[in-house]
Amino acid sequence: MNEYASFIETIKEFIQLFEALVSVEQTKLDAAVNNKVSFVEECMNKEQAAVLKLKGLEHRREDAQKALGLQDLTFRQILEKVPEDVRSELSPLFDRLSELVQSFQSVSDSAKDIIELNLHMIQASIASQEAAPHTPSESKKDNKGGTAHFTSRSV
Repeated sequence: MNEYASFIETIKEFIQLFEALVSVEQTKLDAAVNNKVSFVEECMNKEQAAVLKLKGLEHRREDAQKALGLQDLTFRQILEKVPEDVRSELSPLFDRLSELVQSFQSVSDSAKDIIELNLHMIQASIASQEAAPHTPSESKKDNKGGTAHFTSRSV
């Protein structure tokens, strides 16, 4: 069992990472739905950091599998080759990780769809404004009478 400790610990770290990623992705989805661009940007920064950690974990997983003589095997194939006591510990971990990855993908796809929809609406709005005649002074003012700025935070 000790020889599998590093591999098991790496899988547990994957689970923790994906738990955090699902939370970040849900926050991003909520922010996109509510047109809060700064929150979307913040989530994307967190995702970038998580991708770096994910790459490191993936490398560690590959190394651990190689050390066990299980390189290039899927999790299901690994379960078939390990002793029963290891299988009983790994199986629920693999199931939880699989659930989290599916959840992450689902929430991520939803966030992507909302962001794309918001971008389409922005492009349509810009196109309609470009098509409508206006005076230069009107284009520099926002609807509250203030000066509109390129970095407005509304998607």
